[in-house]
Amino acid sequence: MRKVLALFIALTVLTGFVANADAKRVIITFKAGTASAVRAKALEGLKAKEVSTIESTDQEKLFIAVVAEVQGTAQTAKVLGAFDGTGSGSVSLEDPSIASVEEDYKVKWIETAPATLGATPFINGGAALGAFGLKSFKASGPGVFAAASARSPYPWGIKRVKAPSAWDYTQGEKVRVAIIDTGIDLRHGALQGKIDGGFNAITDSEADGAYQDDNGHGTHVAGTVAANSPDKLFGVAPKARLYAVKVLDAEGSGSLSNVVKGIVWAANNGMQVANMSLGSPMPSDTMQRALRYAKGRGVVVVAAAGNSGGAVGYPGAYPETIAVAASDWNDKIAAFSSRGPQVKFIAPGVSVLSSMMGGDFATLSGTSMAAPHVTGLAALAVAQGFRGLDGPDGVLAQLQKAAKKIDGLSAEEQGLGMIDAGKLVR
Repeated sequence: MRKVLALFIALTVLTGFVANADAKRVIITFKAGTASAVRAKALEGLKAKEVSTIESTDQEKLFIAVVAEVQGTAQTAKVLGAFDGTGSGSVSLEDPSIASVEEDYKVKWIETAPATLGATPFINGGAALGAFGLKSFKASGPGVFAAASARSPYPWGIKRVKAPSAWDYTQGEKVRVAIIDTGIDLRHGALQGKIDGGFNAITDSEADGAYQDDNGHGTHVAGTVAANSPDKLFGVAPKARLYAVKVLDAEGSGSLSNVVKGIVWAANNGMQVANMSLGSPMPSDTMQRALRYAKGRGVVVVAAAGNSGGAVGYPGAYPETIAVAASDWNDKIAAFSSRGPQVKFIAPGVSVLSSMMGGDFATLSGTSMAAPHVTGLAALAVAQGFRGLDGPDGVLAQLQKAAKKIDGLSAEEQGLGMIDAGKLVR
């Protein structure tokens, strides 16, 4: 009761809930197994109009959330019990079926900078650079130019995690990997024949082409995970199967509910690994509940730590994910990389060459680029029979065994260290 009440008070302060008569969009999360009739009664009592439902497909219905519009009036605030907690009408916030309520905010989850093949790499915001107030930067030194211009099908990051040393054992065959992002360029040559489907959370469509990338960020991430073009580009797990889960628009923006939809879709549709190179400084009860559901269904979620240079963003800060910090070509932590006790591993994230829209290739920098290295490594572990996040036979334990700490970096900067793919398969 107190948690829900606090959320509504915060919503009132953040959005001018009482003063503004315009409709406000909220996410009402219900407790597991709540019947549709009970949800309808709760919505009626809150004078809320349902927009969409996000629901798990498991028998227990462990995750149920309703996106709804509520009129921002004084009467609504009284019905919601936002001030005195007593409620009125047929339902109050003491309704035992309601787990939490929060604003369905829309933010820029990534900050896309111009791509380059020259000597100047750019940050690509794995944790909403704009929200953190971090500006793009220029790196210098011969190592940057070599990494950006060599155009080897084996980018420096792929070599640094020693992915080719695992390929005689496994290349991630048949592992289902969701890229929860801006979509994937379905026509890119390095990704041809690798995309088995997807979902557009913005339009609620699984139709062919609905999850086409219109930003470039998701395509770049996908290439690092599983590109398979001998003359152009290899990813960490070149035989993994990709699923494009489009939750962000052409500007890299999206609503909280669409990101949650993407997580639940991945869990409902049997994904084994999911990459989330996106983030926000704002925690979300709904998102964490969705991540718990995904973990329970065996999905290993890898997330960018963030580009604030400070605390790890969300979803990376949640224990249901594997948060990844970014290193440079000298095994130093990138200046922009977020850090903290939530960081599990570090991976290459500066001047990373990968696929871009229109058949192009480009170098980008950010923890957005570091995370897919670990996603690919997780796919290699899954291909060998390891399942889920935790436990002795879980993916995290296998990645830990294959990781080595880098001298000079703290635990908050690198977590368990850099993963060696060769050790992952031995």
